[in-house]
Amino acid sequence: MADGTSRLAWADVAAQLRGRHLRLTPQRRAVVAALAEFEGHVTAAQIVERCLEEDADFVPSTVYRTLHLLEDLGLITHIHDADGREEFQPAAEAPHAHLICRECGTTREIGADELGDFLGLLHRRHGFDVDLSHLAIFGRCVGCTRG
Repeated sequence: MADGTSRLAWADVAAQLRGRHLRLTPQRRAVVAALAEFEGHVTAAQIVERCLEEDADFVPSTVYRTLHLLEDLGLITHIHDADGREEFQPAAEAPHAHLICRECGTTREIGADELGDFLGLLHRRHGFDVDLSHLAIFGRCVGCTRG
């Protein structure tokens, strides 16, 4: 996870866990370390693979439990990719959604500013405030449309 804001959040995982009366166990620490090695979106299977490379006795279910705990803490978010798999990423300071090409699988992040009119319309007509961290819009990217 390349940006500095993500690194600060990872450094604070132990404190956030303690705030919930939980510990940063060696297994959780391994998951956090594996997450920190990836940039952008990563699947749980990739994290499991990385943890197993470090420790052949690592229990894969620990990855899934830890990912969901980190999401509850607000440190990561997830979306579903074009194949329906969950992809995790560090929680962003600036809200954003994702454009996902169903053909090639390319994912592009778009900011709330690009969705302003749409978000405003949903709020005015339905009184609904969108959680952009889980918003994925599927379609075809420009490369696949031209091809």
